[in-house]
Amino acid sequence: MARDFSNPKKLGFMRFLQVAFAFNILLTLALSVFLIKGQYTLGFGDVLDYLNLIFEAMSFWLIWQRKAAARSLIMAFSLFNIVIGTGYNLGQGGFDPLNQLLSSLFDIVLFLYFLTSRRVKAVLTEPFTAEVKREELAREISYYQPLTWAFWRNLIMYFCVFSVVGHWMEAAYCTLIRFGILPGIYDPNSQIWSDWLYPFPVYGVGAVACVLLLYPVKNFLEQHIGSRVVPLLISFVVNALVCTLIELAMGLMLNQPLPDGSLPLWDYRDMFCNFMGQVCLQNAIAFGIVATLMTWVVYPAMESGLRKLPSDVVNTAFVGVVVGFLILVFLYYVNVVVSGLVVTS
Repeated sequence: MARDFSNPKKLGFMRFLQVAFAFNILLTLALSVFLIKGQYTLGFGDVLDYLNLIFEAMSFWLIWQRKAAARSLIMAFSLFNIVIGTGYNLGQGGFDPLNQLLSSLFDIVLFLYFLTSRRVKAVLTEPFTAEVKREELAREISYYQPLTWAFWRNLIMYFCVFSVVGHWMEAAYCTLIRFGILPGIYDPNSQIWSDWLYPFPVYGVGAVACVLLLYPVKNFLEQHIGSRVVPLLISFVVNALVCTLIELAMGLMLNQPLPDGSLPLWDYRDMFCNFMGQVCLQNAIAFGIVATLMTWVVYPAMESGLRKLPSDVVNTAFVGVVVGFLILVFLYYVNVVVSGLVVTS
């Protein structure tokens, strides 16, 4: 009896590749945090490894989406690695056939598998077509329904969750500054290094702004511009500008200079292309990247996931998330002193 390879949920070796790609990406990025600027040099092999990291991320996404383009991309990049690696070793005078075969073995296996596998040909069938894109866009537009309870319920949960997740993201960003990978000022006494559940509501507001303001812009651009790349680029610029204006407005309200001239909350006056020390180009780019990921990937994925769950389950989760967030708010922000009353735990 012939085996059926067409079930899109049974990926076989491709599932192993997805796990391997994801693990390698996370591990490499985590180890890169500990690189200290000025104490390392990138060789040819390092550059090739980082190019492969980008390729692995793209391949992971295309396999997840069951796109037929994954097959061509993986075969092309496997050949690229084999040819470039062989050519580099020949040019350096260190070519050894056995060593080259061993170092290229994974790419050879990838190329042959995606060239011959019946499962690959049966599962990776989704094309990059206008019709598929219209269906995806229609589905994503349906997520924006501000007249429904589900829309605001989910939005409140995103505010609560990203108020805490944003704290962790800022800690990761400051870690890159700490190790010299990004320019900036590292403050070891900052609140971000303690109380990991301390909520930063500004990031919750940012998530809400992405949904209410920037997500409709993304949908509008996709509806009216036929290209795939142009809407993404315009959306990135708009996202960066809007987030930077929000940071500037908050800075002008809350981050006014102290008597000694210093800014109490943040100070970008030593950063390249800053304005009044309240905003700078580096942060604008970072905001643009995060907001674009939120509007193009994270929010649609979260909405898609929540829609697959029963309404009662999501409503119950909503109650738990809100109460948990209120606990954090009272623990970290509310401190009412009543004479004669002491609460120890």
